[in-house]
Amino acid sequence: MENLYKNSARLYDMDNRDIVGDDIPFYVEYAKQQGGEVLELGCGTGRVAIALAKEGLNVTGLDLSHDMLDIFREKLAKQPEIADKITITHGNMANFSLGRKFDMIIVPFRVFQLLTDDDDVATALTCIRDHLTDDGIFIVNVFDPIVPMDEENWCRPETVQWERYDDATGSHIVKKVVQDKIDTVNQVIYPQFIFEITNSDGKTQRIVDDFKLKYYFYHQLREVIEAADLEIYEEFSWYDKTPIPGRELIFVCKKKQ
Repeated sequence: MENLYKNSARLYDMDNRDIVGDDIPFYVEYAKQQGGEVLELGCGTGRVAIALAKEGLNVTGLDLSHDMLDIFREKLAKQPEIADKITITHGNMANFSLGRKFDMIIVPFRVFQLLTDDDDVATALTCIRDHLTDDGIFIVNVFDPIVPMDEENWCRPETVQWERYDDATGSHIVKKVVQDKIDTVNQVIYPQFIFEITNSDGKTQRIVDDFKLKYYFYHQLREVIEAADLEIYEEFSWYDKTPIPGRELIFVCKKKQ
């Protein structure tokens, strides 16, 4: 895995797209139904984990990026009332061993797509299954490529994805995305994330991170999950439980019995 937000970790929480708000009630609902312990893979800065902890749930968050986890710890230090509900762990979701099982394992906000090597994907799913309790559930979300994934449909020049003002600093932040490379054989895209920050004094800073993401079509993702002795018992295209097809593929899975 190479997607570490090395340059832009501190800008991650500025994202104001609907997906970063709509998914929280969904995960809270399932976590409360399951009870017990939750494991979030690719927990980043703690956006989902903190929301779950505030609902009284015990959460372990695992991430490979030290920069993202540092921000998570800073947030947690300001919220001591939930500190005992969260365990932060540095690790790679491609291959992890925590020595315990969980009632719910989640990989939110397309984080699963950061695994671009097929062997890593298979190992990750095996680890996920091994860390689930017998009645545990696994929830994964990837985007749904409803148009043909080729250069004509995916590649595009620098495009604004979102923008917002940071009240804390008085800065105006614009996130842009460049989509100029796609590997249709291995189904990997190479977006470049660009953050343009205009400070209150008018000076502008440009921060760039390069990423690689694997994309899945509906039947492919089903096959990959089922090959790991997991079965899908619910599927949605959005966090309001809209049926597939749509913007996302959201699968709720459990162990094959």
